[in-house]
Amino acid sequence: MGICCSVLDAKEVVLTDLEYALPLMHENVERNRKDNCQSIECKACDWYKPPSISELCGDSDEPDVILVADCVWLSHLISPLIHTLQTYAGDNTKVIITYQQRGKDAHELFMESIHDIFDVDIIDTEKKVGLVKPDVFYVLECRKKKKSST
Repeated sequence: MGICCSVLDAKEVVLTDLEYALPLMHENVERNRKDNCQSIECKACDWYKPPSISELCGDSDEPDVILVADCVWLSHLISPLIHTLQTYAGDNTKVIITYQQRGKDAHELFMESIHDIFDVDIIDTEKKVGLVKPDVFYVLECRKKKKSST
């Protein structure tokens, strides 16, 4: 998704994965690089020990958008994923998550966990963009819940 965003005029894109995946990620970026993207970088991000936001994004206070593609599949990875999203998403960050449900337990844990931290809209892709999809594919648009002032 990040490469697509760079092709569609995103000013800055940071792609993340585990360290071992970076060489292939760099190769894919170079094969698909377009001149209109001002910055596209590939960086390591381990959800169990995520780098600071400044290590990923430099001087930016918070990202405008975080895209998460197909990262929900194993129950033991849900908590670190949610923690990482909570760490990186600012009050104004939009988090868009797409994934295919692969198991009931991981899906239910993810849905429970994401709703604890974020306001979540499950996007009806058929109504929104005319895309009919199987019921096991999800597109979510999330924003961090506002802190109550009580």
